[in-house]
Amino acid sequence: MRIVSLLPTGTEMLAAVGAADRIVGRSEHCVFPEPVTARPVVVRSLTARQVPKNDSRAIHEAVRKLRLENRHQFQIDVEALKELRPDLIVAQKICSVCAASHAEVEEAVAALPNRPEVVYLNAGTFAEIFSEMRGLGARVGLKQQADRVVLALEERKARVEEKTAGIERSRVWCCEWMEPLMAAGHWIPEMIAAAGGTDGLAQPGASSRWLNWSDVIAYDPEVVITMPCSYTIEQTLAEKELLTKRPGWEKLTAVKNSRVFAADTELLHHAGPRLLEGLELFAHLIHPELFPKPAGKPFRPFA
Repeated sequence: MRIVSLLPTGTEMLAAVGAADRIVGRSEHCVFPEPVTARPVVVRSLTARQVPKNDSRAIHEAVRKLRLENRHQFQIDVEALKELRPDLIVAQKICSVCAASHAEVEEAVAALPNRPEVVYLNAGTFAEIFSEMRGLGARVGLKQQADRVVLALEERKARVEEKTAGIERSRVWCCEWMEPLMAAGHWIPEMIAAAGGTDGLAQPGASSRWLNWSDVIAYDPEVVITMPCSYTIEQTLAEKELLTKRPGWEKLTAVKNSRVFAADTELLHHAGPRLLEGLELFAHLIHPELFPKPAGKPFRPFA
């Protein structure tokens, strides 16, 4: 089977169940596991080429302008797809900003001489993510492997939840965008709850939502985790003044206690197996007295 994955979530799920060698094309954002980077890129972000990488407001306005003009945000290389001859394309419906949308994918597929099967991922909760991973594994003939992977992930999640059951919970704000401000939704509030915190600015399973600064001040988070979608930790820190220069920033409990962090967004926004690394990262940041510091450098404190 020849597979093209148009988003990191699909690529990471396929790799986890043992189908990485069947991926023949990818999104430019599919960079894990490392061997998949040798596959040709078939979809690229147009906004990433139009605005500076470290300019949240400009990125937001560029995306908004494309939406108002009813234009696509991603460019799918149809000629490359024709050459790759995929049997299966893995795409998504949950967010039209971070990966090619349903409409963009359908338009590209319609231009192919032979239509491949398209699997759309749309999970917004852990249960849905695990279900989609099982379903994708079954679709590529690796059902047993997928079942084993998901079972191990479920057990890993349960171990964190058992450790945080009944403990005092901190108020957490997961900042998905810094200008304008956004609270992270979908599976993130569920992760915060499992890690022993409470997210009062978003709802589990619901879309991420825009915030007013007054919302943050009133909430007064005890832990702030900045995680702008598709940003590296370095990019986040380069824009930290979008938060630190706001009136009243220094009065937030999280700031006074030095509990503001920039996190590895790949572990948090890619709804695949690495979310469990993200969960363990959250658990450490919220309850460092209970959970050890994760290996590597998945976060940095705001200086």
